[in-house]
Amino acid sequence: MRKSTRALAGLVLIETLLFGGAAWMLSQVRSGAWTAPNPAEAIATITQVAGAAMGIVAAVLLVVFFVHRRKGN
Repeated sequence: MRKSTRALAGLVLIETLLFGGAAWMLSQVRSGAWTAPNPAEAIATITQVAGAAMGIVAAVLLVVFFVHRRKGN
């Protein structure tokens, strides 16, 4: 498997895990399994942090993908 393909597969895997983790945390807050003083604020914070993490991971791994692709790997 080429390095660029591994970077792209890693991107998909990490993004899926981040999305799944955020969805699980949101379901825990919404169902009441996790108590929060302000559930709306907790949900907003979870989505903001997950979105930022997904954006950073996507940016870094896409840069890695294109660098490897340019080198011919």
